[in-house]
Amino acid sequence: MADLHGTDCGCASGSGSLVREIYRHLEMSGAPLAMGYVPDQRWSETYSLQRGLHVGTLFPELHKPFCGKGGRKR
Repeated sequence: MADLHGTDCGCASGSGSLVREIYRHLEMSGAPLAMGYVPDQRWSETYSLQRGLHVGTLFPELHKPFCGKGGRKR
């Protein structure tokens, strides 16, 4: 990633929004906006078709129900 300190990009003059300035710096440096990571999934036991349809996946490892309270059911 390029060092953008001391470059004349105009952000020091207060022109534009902070978000636009950040995006401009990222664009100038060639940095990616985001990077995703997807781990390999190992084949294991699966839910029954009825259970999989109910929870939205056949794979227990991917069953991550949203409880609304930091993972605690109430």
